[in-house]
Amino acid sequence: MRKEAQSLALRIRGLLDRLVACRQLSTDEQEVVGDEVAAEARILPREGILEAIDTAIGSSEMRRQAAVFILSELTDVPEVVDRIGEWLRDPDPQIRSWLIQTVMYWRLKQYTPFLNDIIESDPDPFCRDVAIHAAGTLKADENLPTLLRLAEHGDHDLTWRLASALKDYATEDCRPYLNEWFQTDESKSTRVVAAWGLGKLGDEKAIAYLIHMLDDPDRRGPTFSEPGQSLKAAQALCDIYEWPFEWNKSYVAKTVARVRGELK
Repeated sequence: MRKEAQSLALRIRGLLDRLVACRQLSTDEQEVVGDEVAAEARILPREGILEAIDTAIGSSEMRRQAAVFILSELTDVPEVVDRIGEWLRDPDPQIRSWLIQTVMYWRLKQYTPFLNDIIESDPDPFCRDVAIHAAGTLKADENLPTLLRLAEHGDHDLTWRLASALKDYATEDCRPYLNEWFQTDESKSTRVVAAWGLGKLGDEKAIAYLIHMLDDPDRRGPTFSEPGQSLKAAQALCDIYEWPFEWNKSYVAKTVARVRGELK
């Protein structure tokens, strides 16, 4: 490898290592590192960039995962976009799932069109699940028709995840499916998530159900343990009304107090 190419590979490896290491930091600190790395990635020389990235990754799967972030800043190079498509079709489902999570984690919306094939036809259930979750998190317009088609097909194994994604979108196109799951699904967890989406659309019955579920207790017996939905209902109401929320039980009582004080 010529000196310039070697220097570029070392430079990229430094960026990748920073991304890998920052996963141990707080969200705010990670965003700072991400912004810094993105700024440096945008000014990388384009000549020989893919070869340099491959060299920088070496045999590290963590670097390969982080490389999606670097590539996202280089999409003016056609070969870079092709590479992402190749990686998202990697025969190893663990690699595919890692890359999908990286797209979601770093909110790389330029790659959301690649999620559609995974959502509809990936042979690995976990990859499909993660891709649906990513689509809901990113709320890209190009993924919603795919999610709605799946909802129309009524695959029960995907119902909870689809309900979670559609409640993130919470558009009128989502209402019929959310309403169907809210009205008929046997799972309280699915009904709460569907009610969450309907609540964002202003459905008063769904909101009343979420308020009722603030009192949903945990159930335990000699051979079973079933967590209640009170905390999830609190999270949903806090999202709908833009109230503060943290994932701990104390926020159930705080949400009950807010409901009594602000919605009476």
